[in-house]
Amino acid sequence: MKKRRVLTLITILILAVTLVGGFTLLWRFLIFVGVALLLYYQWSRLSIRNLDSHITEIPHLCKVGDHFIEKATLTNSSKMPTPLIEISEDTFLPGYRNKLSICLPSDGSYSWQTEVSCRRRGRYDLGMFTVRTTDPLGIFSLERRIGNREEFLVYPATHDLPFFELSPQQEFGTGSRRWLARESSPNASRVREYISGDNLRHIHWLSTAHTGSLMVKEFDPDRSKTGVNNIWLVLDMHQGSQLGEEEETTEEYSISIAASLAKKYINSGKRVGMIAAGDKLYLLDPEPGEVQLQYLLQSLTLLRATGEVTIDNLLSSRGERLKDDAMAIIIMSSLNPSIAATVRNLRERRVQVITILLDSFSFGGAADSSNSPRSLSSGGSSVYTIRQGMDIARALDSRSATALIQ
Repeated sequence: MKKRRVLTLITILILAVTLVGGFTLLWRFLIFVGVALLLYYQWSRLSIRNLDSHITEIPHLCKVGDHFIEKATLTNSSKMPTPLIEISEDTFLPGYRNKLSICLPSDGSYSWQTEVSCRRRGRYDLGMFTVRTTDPLGIFSLERRIGNREEFLVYPATHDLPFFELSPQQEFGTGSRRWLARESSPNASRVREYISGDNLRHIHWLSTAHTGSLMVKEFDPDRSKTGVNNIWLVLDMHQGSQLGEEEETTEEYSISIAASLAKKYINSGKRVGMIAAGDKLYLLDPEPGEVQLQYLLQSLTLLRATGEVTIDNLLSSRGERLKDDAMAIIIMSSLNPSIAATVRNLRERRVQVITILLDSFSFGGAADSSNSPRSLSSGGSSVYTIRQGMDIARALDSRSATALIQ
């Protein structure tokens, strides 16, 4: 652009001198400059018109953390060489940059390859390039988009969760050590001291008489009766609940955890569904099988935490879908103090609940104890607390969860 302005100024000065002095030589020089500029402009137009590009087939599905190689080729089908070409790929893929400058002879081509790193889930595309050409003097610069768009999905990262279990739950309002009758085995395994809220029917009178203190029978959970087939993943995608930056956000942690749980339980034959209110309402009824897993992963890939519905309102409006044989796994940040009451309502309807709580303070939010694991567990939920930077598999270890049996 600067060269063009300087050349224009010089041409105007030459024209002015020519008109005043009437010099024949200057007239000829002016005509020569005009013809040369026209030729250079046509050269640039023909050069960019005959450029084309293509890329090798790219995978249409990958997941966060994957890498693949993109091979691209730029061809010049013109009979004229192209002295300078700037080419850059048009994509919103985070952390990816494919830009270079080359020269191409007539009927020539240039191939190169670039490593593509999948850093963040979402829908992206590759294959469209913006090319810019200039004439040999760099006076004229033209731009054009070439190529064909190839779309692909980056699935969220998943983690193996070998020690996460759908633990048996307690009955709401009956103390910290009482099992649901339908989840307890008929035989007592041990005797302990009475704690406020224990069922009086479980008092062991012989031990009470022997020790002089109230003693109650304690039952192991009957795992044959705690099988859960319908699992609901309930995600908090309210925009006001989200914290963190780039990949280290409550949104990305929630999505990754949900994808990991979906993979774990569908692969074990369970029926898994999802409820989330983000950029739109995502409502997938529990189903088994690989097709359902792909639906869930695609939905989680596209889900954005821009919703206006809070997690407690979402469960209140859509909770009728959760039957008494269901397990609700709620994944949320610790910014919503109303969820404890919602958990109690679910437990009263005999829906089992696990809460995976993303500690808002560790993600840059204010410290808030109104939604502590203890307040949630008192409402009838097993609670896992996850802080930014924690190993997900270790955090979701049922052996160290803030469970209901303290």
